[in-house]
This record gives sequence, structure tokens and C-alpha cells, in this order.
Amino acid sequence: MKQRVLRSRMQGLSLIEVLVSLVIGLIVVGAVLVSYLGSGKTGKVQAAYAEMNENAQIAMTIMNRDLLLAGYAQPTGVSGTTFTRSYSDRPIFGCDKGLDNVIRRNQTAPWDNTVCAVAGADDHVIEVVYEADLTNTVPTAANVPSDCIGNTLPTTVVGTATYYIAHNRFYLSSGASGKSELYCASQQGAAGQPLVDNVEAMRIWYGEANAANPRQIVKYVSASSVSDWGRVLSVRVCLLMKSSEAVLNSEDPLTYLDCDGVERTSADFFVRRAYFTTTTLRNKMAF
Repeated sequence: MKQRVLRSRMQGLSLIEVLVSLVIGLIVVGAVLVSYLGSGKTGKVQAAYAEMNENAQIAMTIMNRDLLLAGYAQPTGVSGTTFTRSYSDRPIFGCDKGLDNVIRRNQTAPWDNTVCAVAGADDHVIEVVYEADLTNTVPTAANVPSDCIGNTLPTTVVGTATYYIAHNRFYLSSGASGKSELYCASQQGAAGQPLVDNVEAMRIWYGEANAANPRQIVKYVSASSVSDWGRVLSVRVCLLMKSSEAVLNSEDPLTYLDCDGVERTSADFFVRRAYFTTTTLRNKMAF
């Protein structure tokens, strides 16, 4: 005999229950998807800041090293109570508005006030001068001191002695990719070469002492306001770094502070950050 199945004992899901289950499932999946997308975007922003931190550290390390050597020269004798040296001219020089033309970046003579542009946008450049040798530079294949881009330095003859004087010039220029990069050029006329990319702006201030106390910095000024380059004891550098990709969107904070402390807006959705460093010219501070 077949058993009858009572209708009251039959079980199943109603349409409302199915719809509720689907809604709950969609909410869970949506939450997981939003979390995944958010973590991916956060990772891109963090990677952009990590890249900028690394590039800024490399650029500042390169410039810092040269600034620490500014004015360095081996003693060649004694005159009264002071040492005579192979190089005793100004250790650094700079311009606020760039140079009067591109060729001047690689001119064979040291800079002077006549080659600084007097108008135009901010385009800070700096020249660092010191006696190069086989210990403070990377020797070339000919076992000769090199400049900031690895080229052989020309010789400077004083009496019977031969010296190598580096004139390393740091500035910003657009590379082959169109991005703004930190460049270095040297005195002997070779074309400058890029060192670090995505450096959007560079600002330089000079710590100048007064005549009464030549070892006490009383003010930081731009290059055009330096009254005596021989009294500059330190250099403050700011590099405004830019991410290599646009990782922000309209919902993110788009403001940042530039090298002058002015709040700017990143309309192109690239991340930017200003980095500062101050270097004392130790060859000017020695007692």
C-alpha cells in the first residue's frame, strides 16, 4: 500500500525567502568586492609614496654628498698661520631663474652673475666645486677622478702640481619620457645626464653668515639674495616629487604643500610630496 504524504508535512522555500537569501548574498559579495577594490587602491597609493620616498632619498643623497665636498682642497703649504690650497675660490654658486640659455649649463668657465637669467619661472640650479681625487670620486678606467656623471675630469696645473677640480651642476630638465628629472652636468662641456626622475620642482636656499661672525648663519636666502658666496655655510634643498602614475581620484584628498609651504591641488590625480634636507658645508665651518 502506498503511503500518503500529507500536504501539511511538505517542506520548501517560499519566493520571499529566496529573494531575501539572494539579497543577503549580494550584500556579502558587494562588501567583499568593495573591500578588495579599496585595498587594491590603497596599495597603489602606498606604492606611489614608497617610490617617491626612494627617489627623493637617492636624489638628496647624491646632492648631499657633493655639498659635503664643496670647497674641499688638499693643503699645499703654509702661509703664516693658514694653509694654502689648490682651490680657494667659492665652493658653490647658484641661480634662481635658471641660466640665460641651455648651452650655459655646460659652459667651460665657472658661472658668474652674468649667466643667470633675470626673468622667468623658478628654475633653481646650483654648482658645487671641489678638488676631486681618487678617494672622493669614482676613478675612471684611466685611473683619473671623475665628475658627477662619471666623465674624466680635465687637469688643472698650478706650478708643478696637477689637480682635478670638479664643477658639478645640478638642475631640472625634461628627459626623453617628457618627465621632469634631476640632471647633473660638469665643467668640461659634456651634456648633462639624468640622475633621478619624477622630480617636479627644486628649491634651494643658502645659509649665509654675517661679516662679524663668519661661522654663524644668520639667514637663509635665495641665490639672487646672496650678498657674498664666500659666507655661505649651508644649503637647504627642497625636492617636490611626483608619482609616476595617477593613482588618486576625485574622492581622495587632492591637496599638498609645495616647497614654499603653499597649498596646491593635484588636478591631474598624481601624488606629490615635498622633501627637505639641509647640508652644512663642512669645509667652510672648520675652525
